[in-house]
Formats: sequence, structure tokens, C-alpha cells
Amino acid sequence: MIPGPAMLESINLSVSSACGADCIYCPVETRGTRIKEKVMPFELVRKIVDEVASETFSQKHAVTRFEVGENGDAFLNRHFVSMLQYIRKVLPDVKVELFTDFQHFTRDKAEILLHENLVNSYICNIDGASPDDYYAVKRISYDRVKQNLMDFLELRSSLHVTAPLRMQILTADYYIKTVRQHFGADPIRLIGTENRCTPNAASIDAIKANWRGVLDPEQDHIAPATSVFAWAERARVDTSKLNYQNYTCPLLARVRHEAFIAPDGTWYACCYDSNYELALGNINTQGLDEIFSSQKRQQFIGMLEGKEFEKIGGPCKTVNCCQQISYRSPLQRAKHALTTTGMSLKTFAKSLVTRAML
Repeated sequence: MIPGPAMLESINLSVSSACGADCIYCPVETRGTRIKEKVMPFELVRKIVDEVASETFSQKHAVTRFEVGENGDAFLNRHFVSMLQYIRKVLPDVKVELFTDFQHFTRDKAEILLHENLVNSYICNIDGASPDDYYAVKRISYDRVKQNLMDFLELRSSLHVTAPLRMQILTADYYIKTVRQHFGADPIRLIGTENRCTPNAASIDAIKANWRGVLDPEQDHIAPATSVFAWAERARVDTSKLNYQNYTCPLLARVRHEAFIAPDGTWYACCYDSNYELALGNINTQGLDEIFSSQKRQQFIGMLEGKEFEKIGGPCKTVNCCQQISYRSPLQRAKHALTTTGMSLKTFAKSLVTRAML
């Protein structure tokens, strides 16, 4: 089936809203607090998969992807492996993608997932080159994560499995500098903490050096973040000062064609809605197609298109924190200013001197 404008193409399952990490860039305090059920029951996954596999559903939609590590640590759900096995059994051609921090992705689980080809691709963040640097970002054991990741790579190689790993890097240094530059203050999750060190930028090269020799260059990829989104900084935003017409929803295309399902069955707005606030329906009492086609969901998309973020509420009222932001060095900022304003280098230099004297 050729994808059309009114078609569901991807399912994102938050099979657990719990996470053992305490990342500096995540809204840990509010994630999943709205719902009582923190882990998704197997029966709910069965219901979703069975509907996707049905002939009636397939005539309207073309779901080709399941993301199973959405908004939490999937391995904290004791039924997770069984869920993957059921997805693979009923929907053998669907692409399954897993985001994991590898903290609980132990060797025994890796052997099952790889041997049975339950996941097509993996994503993880390795945000420090040393135990201290890594702990500064995520508050979990680097040695434990490293061992699980090494076991995964060893098993994948011995089993001759093609399952690409995308390793992302977001150091504390880069996140802190980016937030300071855009918000004029330290990250919320840095303020008032002790022993949350600030690694230097050189750790990015060290991280790459640590893993370059063990990753498979034919299928794996490692790269530092060039931008971040500030969903952990929402509490500091004065929404009365936002001009909502200056922003667009960066995930609008995904909202149109993807479902995001919380552990309690709530179909919520998107992966930036960490507390599942914007509920469009519930899979326990409704079907995927029913919610997808509902007036409530269509109105929600229309409001996103119309930039009615304040009226929508929830995370949308701080839509500025949904935007990708980047850190610019003084030299990069100077080049940007010269390019966008047409200011001469001499004039720009004089302005810097003037600012320094204030």
C-alpha cells in the first residue's frame, strides 16, 4: 500500500514509564506521574498487534515500524521479551526499533533478542568516556552499561546478526553550555545538586576512541549531538512572554502518522509528552483506527497546525522547549551575526568591546 495523508505508519510503545537512569536532560520528576499503571500489560500489546494484523486495519493503514523503547526503560517490564516475540510472530515483516540505555539489557536478554531476531535496530546514548563523566549525565553505572553493551556486540558478532546500533553522544558539558546560552541559566536538573561534575568537550573524542574499535563500521554509527531539545527545562518558562506564532510543532509529521501508547493504554500526543498529558483516547476501550480517525485527534492536529499551543496546554504550552537548539561558540556566533546582519568585522569587534565594558 502506498502511504497516504490519512494513514497510520508507526506505533510507539511506552511499555514502561519507569527508568533507572537520572539524566540531566530528561524530565525525570514528572515522567509518567499522571498514570497509575507504570508497565504495560502483555494483553494490551496483544490487542494492538492483533488489530494491526487484521485485514480491515490493513486496508486503511500500513504500519511498518514499532518503536518499543519509548519514554522509559522497556527492560523494566518483565513481559518485554514476550511482547517482542509476539510482535515478531504476528507481524514478521514489521521493523522493530529499540531505544535502550543498556543498564538492564543483560547478556541473557541480548542472546534471546539477537538469536530470535526480535529487534531490527538499536539506539543508545553513551554520554561519557569515563565512569565519572558518564555518571555526571545519567547517574547510573558506566561499568555495568559498558559490560552489557560489550556482551551485546560480542553476541551479535558470533551469531552473525545484522542489527545496526546507533550510538548517540550528549555530554553534560554540551547540554549545560547549550541551556546556558539559550536560557541564560543552568539546567534545572543541575541547580542545587552536589557532585554533578561538568566534563569538558574533549570527552566526545574520548568516547569515540573508546568505542570505535568495537563497533562494526559496516552497520553501526556513533555521533555526538549537534542539537538538543529542552523538555527538562519546561518549568522555567514564562509562557506569558512566548509569541506562539514564532514556533511550529517539530513533530507534526510524526503526530499525523504515528501512535504513541502509554503503559495504561493512553494514546498521547507525542514522545515529547513525557507525562502522557495530552490524551487522545485509550486503547483499552477503543481501537487504533477508531482513535486515529476520531474528531478529537483531528481537532488536535488542526490546533497544532494553527499554532494554538497555549490553548492545547500540556507540553505544547512550552513549545519553545520542543525546538532543537544548538550551542554556538563565540566564533560561530560571530560568523552568524556577520552573515545575518551584514555587519562588518570592525563594527562587530567594536560591539564586543562595548559589551565587555558594560
